[in-house]
Amino acid sequence: MAQNKRSATIIGAWLLCLCFAVCLSCESKDKYAGMYEAKDKRGEVRIELKPGGEGVWIAGTQEVAFSWYIKGGDLRVNTKEGGVLVGKIEGDTFRITLPVRGDMVFKKSQ
Repeated sequence: MAQNKRSATIIGAWLLCLCFAVCLSCESKDKYAGMYEAKDKRGEVRIELKPGGEGVWIAGTQEVAFSWYIKGGDLRVNTKEGGVLVGKIEGDTFRITLPVRGDMVFKKSQ
């Protein structure tokens, strides 16, 4: 009986550690949600990151929807075409390399 209780305690401790590790590895999207702006020679570009993982790219009168998530401290943007753009988060900004526009820095405005 004592052996079963000890085994259950060890398994419970391992499960608790596993849950703690999973919680630490997940980052809240809410703290990154908001409107971000960048300017380049072609004009202003805005990106809205919504808390639920959806987003909108706004350039002039064009709007393109996308989904996003955080992984390893990087912003991952899933495009409709199936590609993934990776942005490096630096405080309230993120730097992302776009296929046509090149390297852009987006600063949180809201």
